[in-house]
Amino acid sequence: MLMPTPDPGITGTAAPPIVQLTNLSVKDTWKGLSLSDINVTLPRGAAVQVVSESPASAHLLMRCLATLDWPCRGSYLFNGVTLPFTRYERLLDVKRNIGYLYPMAAMVRNRTVEENLDYQAHYFSDTDLARHRSHKERLVKGFGTQGALPFCPELVSAMEQRRAIVVREILKEPTLFLAEYPEEFVGRGYLSFFIGEIRRILSRGGVFVYTTNFRGLGKELKPVTLHLENGTLSEELAP
Repeated sequence: MLMPTPDPGITGTAAPPIVQLTNLSVKDTWKGLSLSDINVTLPRGAAVQVVSESPASAHLLMRCLATLDWPCRGSYLFNGVTLPFTRYERLLDVKRNIGYLYPMAAMVRNRTVEENLDYQAHYFSDTDLARHRSHKERLVKGFGTQGALPFCPELVSAMEQRRAIVVREILKEPTLFLAEYPEEFVGRGYLSFFIGEIRRILSRGGVFVYTTNFRGLGKELKPVTLHLENGTLSEELAP
């Protein structure tokens, strides 16, 4: 399923896939949900749409990919390295490479929007601040959030908050970008710019995994469709 593609930068070798889940099971005991024996490989440059009759099950899969819900069985390889689900701190280097839009995503209330956008840049000492600043300015302009920067999140509109969250997650320059219903964050007026940013992620060898209620969203990316039913995944085969 979704086998890895060769990395053109490495002669005669194939780079490891960004994500590889093997016999993985994960549970949400609060909601009584579980996913079992998940086997999926997400190669570099892949766009993947997850389709499910159960939004809660799709959300659990996304949270597992984001390393927020830990598997109870099986393995999760990220860029060829098995993730150690023993302590939160051991996952920080991976988390910084994952962008995630989800319904309950929020910003720190007692910080301005701009401070929220700059948090990761100041937290990780190896961040190229000039590059971060240039990237931030371009994204803020592209998503129309310039006016929100000096204010705390509760003082700007809900859609400005959501678009600022999109900026925050893309600013990570993620290797894995997860998005649940991105149309609810972006708004139709900024979808084209959003898809352009996703293309940038894919062109760097990243992976985009998403769910959507907006028919046709992301079709220009030629995504593979994964069906999640009864706690198991299956790939939609081309005709």
